Amino acid sequence: MVQIYTWAYQDWKTITKETLATVVGLPDGITADDYKAITGEAYVAPTTQAPLTSSHSAS
Repeated sequence: MVQIYTWAYQDWKTITKETLATVVGLPDGITADDYKAITGEAYVAPTTQAPLTSSHSAS
């Protein structure tokens, strides 16, 4: 499977880094090391931001 993603990203240009990042860690996907080998950049897991809440009370 890694070879297909390599071709799709490097040769065919049919997949972007962002799309490739979505398959890291999936059962039929790739590992973070595979991502780095394919793109040349380290995989950084997306972060989720908690909603901002106000700590001010109404007076």
